[in-house]
Amino acid sequence: MHVTANGWWALVGLLLLSFVLNPYHYLATGFVIWDLVRNVRRERMWFGLRITRIGKTLLLRYGRAVAVGVVASVALLAVGVRVTISSALYVFAVSIVLGVIRSRLAAAPTAISISVLLSALLRAYHGSVPAAILPVWRAIVEMPQADWLAIAAAAALAEALLSLWGTRDAILPALVTSRRGRRMGAMKLQFGYVVPVAVWITPVARPEFVFVSGWHPWHAPLGQPLEWFAVPLALGWHALLTSLRVERALNHLRWLDIFRGLILAAGFACAYLWRSQAALYAAGASIVVTELFRIVIRRMDRSLEPQFAPDSQGVRVLYVIRGSLAERLGIRPGELITHVNQAPVHTEYDFHFALEQNPAYARFQIADHHGEPRLVSSPVFEGERHNLGLIFVLPGEEPAFRLKRPFGFLETLYLRAPGLMRRDDTSRS
Repeated sequence: MHVTANGWWALVGLLLLSFVLNPYHYLATGFVIWDLVRNVRRERMWFGLRITRIGKTLLLRYGRAVAVGVVASVALLAVGVRVTISSALYVFAVSIVLGVIRSRLAAAPTAISISVLLSALLRAYHGSVPAAILPVWRAIVEMPQADWLAIAAAAALAEALLSLWGTRDAILPALVTSRRGRRMGAMKLQFGYVVPVAVWITPVARPEFVFVSGWHPWHAPLGQPLEWFAVPLALGWHALLTSLRVERALNHLRWLDIFRGLILAAGFACAYLWRSQAALYAAGASIVVTELFRIVIRRMDRSLEPQFAPDSQGVRVLYVIRGSLAERLGIRPGELITHVNQAPVHTEYDFHFALEQNPAYARFQIADHHGEPRLVSSPVFEGERHNLGLIFVLPGEEPAFRLKRPFGFLETLYLRAPGLMRRDDTSRS
């Protein structure tokens, strides 16, 4: 088959087609959507309202993913990263299998690194191979390991960039039940993307398209066949944090992604300039660093005091709704509201009763994360009194998540809240 692209837009169209027809990105995106959808019922049961906005969130994420993917594609095409269709199918298959074993292993930097290690192990085998599996064997052992490490490096650095861009919609409230049976608040991080990147590709047999006019790639002679392919990369981190601040965890994640990206990029460069075994060392180092990071973060979250435990001295703020009066007042999650309009509050009923005493004005005395008191106040207009945008952590018997500390791509899919039932009251103000 020989396809000719007579212009730039035809070339872009062929690239988009290779992405649209790839079932892997639908599978990864489907699980990201499912993880968000599962929030809605729990939020309505716990807080009496829906906080997760799935449609808006997905549109923003797709826009960011495409923008970051364009930058990563330019970098990969510029350095001449070239893979084969058979190796792409191999990596996609490994990613799916790893995702079945544990979702965090399906993240692109980890899945590609494991694929490289498996390829190196099989390449070291010199015995006979049954003819029935010989095509698959060749696809694995002939995998361009260094080039795939460059794609993994781009994935890690893209993840670091995305964590700086619009992560607020990925931070959502939740409730957990501690091992002592005490209910407290937590923050759920659901930071998941599918980023499309373009790479040069060697086609099966001779399906190729030739770009015959206009712009030509700088590393290919004029008039030579030009092939490229869109690779979907599943990225992100998902976690449930009870003690460690999400902003701090995200900052650690950025440094991890930068470090992993540098390790993988160094493996790509050294494999071409020095020894091919450098790709194997870099892939192994990336996996070890990732798993050690997970262990450290989970231990940090376990060792610190919970941020969102109920307190008899006031009502604990779990979440502040975006664009609300509470956000404009600068009230932050984890803070304790001890007085409203100079009246002490210990329960949600106290809070509403004190607010009703002066419905046109709200004055809050707050203890911050360090226990230091501060005052915030504002006029309250009609309608704002009943919708300040505050969600509290209140004692109760309603089912909540078991106290687990998942940390990794789509790990929040494993969270379970036994005995879910619809509650009649709300914890929203």
